[in-house]
Amino acid sequence: MKEIGGYFELDPGGGDTPLPDGVLLNSGRNALRHIVRQLKIKSIWVPDYTCHVVWDALKAEKCELKFYSIGTDMLPTKKFPHDDFILYTNYFGCCGKNVGMLATEYPNLIVDCAQAYHAQPKGRASFYSPRKFFGVADGGIAFGVESAAYPQDDSSARQQHLIVRKEKGASAGYPLFQAAEESLVGAPIRTMSVATTAALQKFDTATAIQKRRVNFAFLHERLLSSFAFALADDDVPMVYPFVTDDATLRSRLIAQKVYVAKYWPGLSVVANALAERIIPLPIDQRYGDDDMKRILVVIHG
Repeated sequence: MKEIGGYFELDPGGGDTPLPDGVLLNSGRNALRHIVRQLKIKSIWVPDYTCHVVWDALKAEKCELKFYSIGTDMLPTKKFPHDDFILYTNYFGCCGKNVGMLATEYPNLIVDCAQAYHAQPKGRASFYSPRKFFGVADGGIAFGVESAAYPQDDSSARQQHLIVRKEKGASAGYPLFQAAEESLVGAPIRTMSVATTAALQKFDTATAIQKRRVNFAFLHERLLSSFAFALADDDVPMVYPFVTDDATLRSRLIAQKVYVAKYWPGLSVVANALAERIIPLPIDQRYGDDDMKRILVVIHG
């Protein structure tokens, strides 16, 4: 049975994409740390519904975290002092309109684009994580700040899971994927490795964008998830955020080799409810209509 979703495999490329015009670093979390250093951020508002890695990166820079909650419209439930630093996540790559609204209102908005690799940089600064969208083991990009002198990273020890998934499938390579992810925890800030820099220039980005949008629309037409609100013109979704009260669906999908994550248990009742109810369905460039139909068969059971 074909595996759908999960981490990416080695991709031979075929595209010819210019490198992003940002600061190329070794992970998204370190791109955030670089932004904090460059802008000398001492305290920042952060959503309680976001990846804990973001909190850890801020704490590593001795930055004070002030938490806020997200409503069902994926917007902050509170107003902020005008000049405070605010971190907002472009959830699922579907929140470009929210980003635009917040960037207009708050001059010190920092945008977490780890789930929105193809979104245009907005706000005071933004950061990206390419391995969520393509077959690379690491890498991060920061926009809105100057570069700094860091040693260059070496990705060679993190590449094996990409090859194993290509040769043997996602399950076979999963322990290696976990090890690669663990190697990024606490890793010092480095510039992007030679391997990751080269790979990012070879992906067929235009086809990836088109397939993600087509797959998203295919599922939305048939599922009408309440969180799949109208996309901004430049939104390229990472996943389809399907909202359900079916407590068995996540495990049923995984049992049918449709790999779905859980984003993210948080500090508030709302954050935990979102983590439980939102099933991020795979829609990336590896898949087409037949794969989306298979997902629908599991959902409709």
